[in-house]
Amino acid sequence: MIKSNQNPKIQKTRALLQQSKERKISDLFVVEGVRLFEEAMRANWEMDFILYSDNLSTRGLELLNQAEERKIAIDEIPFSLMRKVADTEHPQGIIAVVHQKKAPIPRPLNFVLICDSISDPGNLGTILRSADAAHVQAVLISPNSTDPYSPKVVRAGMGAHFHIPINQTDWQEIYGICRNSKQPLHTYLAAAEADLSCWDADLRIPCAIIVGSEASGAGNEAHDMADTKFKIPMPGESESLNAAVAASILLFETLRQRST
Repeated sequence: MIKSNQNPKIQKTRALLQQSKERKISDLFVVEGVRLFEEAMRANWEMDFILYSDNLSTRGLELLNQAEERKIAIDEIPFSLMRKVADTEHPQGIIAVVHQKKAPIPRPLNFVLICDSISDPGNLGTILRSADAAHVQAVLISPNSTDPYSPKVVRAGMGAHFHIPINQTDWQEIYGICRNSKQPLHTYLAAAEADLSCWDADLRIPCAIIVGSEASGAGNEAHDMADTKFKIPMPGESESLNAAVAASILLFETLRQRST
């Protein structure tokens, strides 16, 4: 049992939870809680090590047995130490340090979401969850957005990281993924000043949808890449929608159009 706060695994876990730079250098991130741990196990993502405490549920212990069969390093820690290490207020008794996986972009592409300047982790995680639910083929994230592997994004994503390709990269690569193919994607940009309604846009064609931040909208690179700008009609008094809400509306409008 690990009892020391100075143990290398404890320090590594804490650094990964607190520092984006550490996550990027190591290509590791932290998964907390039984449900997300189960998603990581089901997707068979490689794990560096697992920490657990005696408050772990029966389901969690069953998953721990599966991890042991896979020869993953497992250490028990006191619940008092788990509370100090965990990012959640009420830890469920399990933390896994997981290797990031850059999943291949599927081909041919016909449904991609691009997130630009999304700085709030909860928003980005919720967007990823909606993208997963809408069966988006890939989510591309601009370099000036928040880290998709931060603990709050991972929790809000509710397992999306293990289901769809998520790639934070520069605009040159984003452009290349969407345009350098036999059938380049038509790029739509959500913009409040647009004249075209999303209800009237043709989302049945192979396309990428760019969603920017609620506060400042999308950046110059996103505007340069856009073929068409559209908006979500808002007859009420509100000036804008939360970025996650806007993304969800546009993704499911795409599904609606393609199902009719």
